[in-house]
Amino acid sequence: MFTRWIRPECFTENDVFPIPDLGHTRCKHPTEFFCKILTASDTSKHGGFSVPRRVAEKPFPQLDYSMQPPNQELIVRDLHDNLWTFRHIYRGQPKRHLLTTGCSLFVGAKKLKAGDSVLFIR
Repeated sequence: MFTRWIRPECFTENDVFPIPDLGHTRCKHPTEFFCKILTASDTSKHGGFSVPRRVAEKPFPQLDYSMQPPNQELIVRDLHDNLWTFRHIYRGQPKRHLLTTGCSLFVGAKKLKAGDSVLFIR
């Protein structure tokens, strides 16, 4: 899985983002992806990213719902070949999918702010 952050004000319809050749994948084009436009709570030091259910069920590996709470570790690689570890958890009231541990470090290192986008590609 890859992440790429893009400042929306830098994006135009003419921009083309090359998909990296990973060598170990059979397909050179992603089949599943998710673009998360960050909110103020996503970029706070206390939070993580909320993730829509359709994303948690497609690009992310399936959670084991027999665990309490259902959670998994996601290791993602950015386009600079850096690895990032996030915790994907299903919790809260109402229940929702979240990326927690690791998000603050990622946001700080990338100097992300509300309105920036993170693209997850599987």
